[in-house]
Amino acid sequence: MRKIVHLVVWTKFALEDDPETGDTREDVKREIDGWVDEVFGKRCGGENVIWFRNWKTLKSVHAVEHFHIMLYNPDPDFVKEVTKGDVPNQGSI
Repeated sequence: MRKIVHLVVWTKFALEDDPETGDTREDVKREIDGWVDEVFGKRCGGENVIWFRNWKTLKSVHAVEHFHIMLYNPDPDFVKEVTKGDVPNQGSI
């Protein structure tokens, strides 16, 4: 069993940055926090969930807005439910 599950959430809308700091705007962080808590925190426990969004210069995919969620030791059935059965590529790098 995997201890940490890494999910990527792709959005259909921009996640705005603060023009002064380059970091995600505080209102956007609050919105993401609320959604992550509702979808993942209630099922996995808030202490087992963390999310982050890469700074623009660190993004691997610039064309589509996204952020990352890490789940510690989640129920495999929940992961299957929330990903609709999608599984990571098992090929070697």
